[in-house]
Amino acid sequence: MNLLEPWVLVRLAASLVAVILFLRASIVAFRVLRRFDLQRATEGQLLLERQVDLASTFVRIATTVQVVSLALTVLVADRLSHGVRGAMCAYGVFNANEWGFRALFCTGVVALVAGVVSQLYAFDARVKTLEMVRPIAIVTLAILPLAAVDLVVSFLFLTKLDLTVAASCCSVELDSVAAGSGGYATGPRVLATIGAVIAVLVAIVVAGFASKRPKRPFVFGAAILSIVALPFALAASVLEVAPHAFEVPQHVCPFCLLRSDVLAIGYPLFGSIFLAVVWAVGAGFVALFSKRPGPSEAFASFARDRMRWGAIAWLVALAVGVLPVLHYTLVSGGASLFHGH
Repeated sequence: MNLLEPWVLVRLAASLVAVILFLRASIVAFRVLRRFDLQRATEGQLLLERQVDLASTFVRIATTVQVVSLALTVLVADRLSHGVRGAMCAYGVFNANEWGFRALFCTGVVALVAGVVSQLYAFDARVKTLEMVRPIAIVTLAILPLAAVDLVVSFLFLTKLDLTVAASCCSVELDSVAAGSGGYATGPRVLATIGAVIAVLVAIVVAGFASKRPKRPFVFGAAILSIVALPFALAASVLEVAPHAFEVPQHVCPFCLLRSDVLAIGYPLFGSIFLAVVWAVGAGFVALFSKRPGPSEAFASFARDRMRWGAIAWLVALAVGVLPVLHYTLVSGGASLFHGH
């Protein structure tokens, strides 16, 4: 039984805790949408306001747990790879059944949404009035089914995982595909790398400008640019950073970047990309709900902070991604890793 594996239990417990907390908060959110009225000062209204504060705490914890679940998903797969024949890293475990990469994708999307939702709650903590209560209630009700789907898909992946079979490692599938096609060294790799550098630099500049002048158009622009930069950054991490980190042109496995033999640079690389997108998109999302007098007063300082931290996170991602390329260039005397491929 895979449920007897400690890491499996921890991962599923994290999703279950998040769903329970979101469910508890959603009950209050439903009551808010039905009964909440700032114009009333009845005992029921005051009780509901106290419940809103408690539900807010539940959601903050749940969003944090949901984000942690993404790291746990990869960490669990990496740990389980030691017990699965043929699986040299998390790739072999995710590829072991049909639910593996579905679970990873689902957890990643829900973690990203949870991160953005957490920004809305962080903004609400700065608003002195209760004008954000209804928008927050709607968002809380919306994220509950997403967290439930993540729990179900993760459960299917981990419980259906057969730890007795031989799995295919990344070197068998990813490396062989890359080695059999010039695309990794020419078209997609070059386009992804150039696109990532340009998109990330533009996102940094716009976020820096928005931190100085936190107007809604600038914040929206920074948020959109971060979304555009995300796929380019991930593609460049796989096609450019990973081969240089391992000094093997066809080794394009993102999960191997989490291993100790490359100083686990995948964690700061992917982590900073994730945070950059969450902070930028979170600020853009908050801008949608900050037009009323109370929220509007708090928006400038909130957006300034998030834009500044978003720009810093993109800078960290860019620096971490450049390090393996720079290191290889120095030790090879300027030779190209992809020369002749």
